[in-house]
Amino acid sequence: MTYRVDVEKRGGGDVYTLRDEATGASASVLPSYGFNLFDLRLPVGDRVLPIVVAAPDFADAPAGAGGNGTPILFPFPNRIRQGRFAFQEKEYVIPTNKGGNAIHGFAVDVPWDVVEHRATPDGAVVEGRFQLSVHAPQHCDHWPTDAVLYVRYTLAGRMLTMQITVSNPTAEDLPYGFGIHPYFRLPFQPDGDPARTRVVIPASRIWELKDFLSTGAIQDVPERLDFREGKQIQGLKLDDVLTGLEYVDGGGACRLMDLDADAEFRLGYDASFRELVVFTPPTRPGVISIEPYTQTTDAINLQARGLDAGLRVLGHGEEHVMTLTMRTIG
Repeated sequence: MTYRVDVEKRGGGDVYTLRDEATGASASVLPSYGFNLFDLRLPVGDRVLPIVVAAPDFADAPAGAGGNGTPILFPFPNRIRQGRFAFQEKEYVIPTNKGGNAIHGFAVDVPWDVVEHRATPDGAVVEGRFQLSVHAPQHCDHWPTDAVLYVRYTLAGRMLTMQITVSNPTAEDLPYGFGIHPYFRLPFQPDGDPARTRVVIPASRIWELKDFLSTGAIQDVPERLDFREGKQIQGLKLDDVLTGLEYVDGGGACRLMDLDADAEFRLGYDASFRELVVFTPPTRPGVISIEPYTQTTDAINLQARGLDAGLRVLGHGEEHVMTLTMRTIG
């Protein structure tokens, strides 16, 4: 067996690093700060390339929950307008934390439980558990019900698989959305040429935004945001919600291509994910965030207006399982 899981104590808590000794691939997760996958290194040919971007001291002094590694966004991704919504005739108010809105849910920066870490015949595994009432009890009154989220990472070969399970432990209906906010490096080498890159995203439509919130209107994708044939990362300025995704055999993929390195990274998603937020941090050249979401921004309010915004609702004892993958080609 070539797989193993190392546990190292760092200033921010225990770091769990999944390793494939045969390929050199590794994935490091910080459970004490949102179960954040903050470092991912995958093989291409005879090299192992860094894919996910976080601050150099993230494991020792974690900060900037939404701006490093792979933030996990639950029970809602992105914004809720003014932190206010109604569900089943009851009003809820969430503390605002971004431009007068609530953003990115309750799981992104709190400690999670590690329920399993081991080498299996199929790969190196670490699984984390977040429960609203246990890990973020200060938000129990801000959401209609309790909620449980499991995230399981499996590393094998040149692929990391992320299995997500949402379940409702209560007798009431659980509304929710899920997303991740990963930051990817492109080009893959620090001295790479941004002009020799391609970003490919199979999306044909966009949600109209005003002040970063969905208005409810969906439009055909304009040329600026049409990534179906690929665009170089150089010069991109993005903070948009794409939809109308293409699926083949129940799944889709976004592609980051480094032509000089003759390498390609693919972010795969199953049909649970119907929106992709694309974001380029203005002060971090060579970094792009492609964020698979199960819903659009402010979905819980749009759904109340009768729009299909992607809000999911689980009854008592129900669960929903989703899958994302990250892999290299070449």
